[in-house]
Amino acid sequence: MVTPHQTGWAAAKRPAGRTRLARILRSKFVAGLIILIPIIITVRGLWWLFTYVDALAQPLAMTLIGRTVPGLGFVTTVAVVFVTGFLFSTGPLKRVVDALEEVVDGVPLVGAVYGTTKKVLAGFGSSQGKGAFQRFVLAQLPGRTTPGFLTGTFTLTRSDGSQYRLCTVYVPTNHLYVGDVVVLPAEDVIETDLSVEDGVSLILSAGASVPPQVGERK
Repeated sequence: MVTPHQTGWAAAKRPAGRTRLARILRSKFVAGLIILIPIIITVRGLWWLFTYVDALAQPLAMTLIGRTVPGLGFVTTVAVVFVTGFLFSTGPLKRVVDALEEVVDGVPLVGAVYGTTKKVLAGFGSSQGKGAFQRFVLAQLPGRTTPGFLTGTFTLTRSDGSQYRLCTVYVPTNHLYVGDVVVLPAEDVIETDLSVEDGVSLILSAGASVPPQVGERK
């Protein structure tokens, strides 16, 4: 025989179970976005590059050998990507790229979009992604507390010998892939028990998906 107490307990348990299931489904959906978005952006970028290179290579082939060569654009694109990687990933040419990026960073809007997108894609899409975006945190900025992602910590040694522990936090501003990197004292960064996926879900939903309770990570 089912008592009223048992009936009430079962009724209370079902919503909790549904809430847990919804949170798991939301977390997995966001995890899928994190995996797919960098892939899609990369594929679209490669397709644009292939189309651009093919438009240059085919007329050149027509001029040199009198006919187009099927697949020439693809082969040329792959070769260009590999050569770029070999030449500009290390050595003096990498310093040239770094210098150009500093110039781009100084251009209003363009620098913010380029620099932040590169950082975020490196964080979500690279093999070091888990290390780049370590935790979902609450950054205590002047006059407000804002959600963000902890990307690193370091110790700053001042000229007088005093040391301070600082944190670098990526703070989305208008979109997940557009934001700022801020440096804050460690005591101004509240590490939460939410995963990176939960944090992404919270930001994409404009805060609507925030759970009723969030704990501070010890």
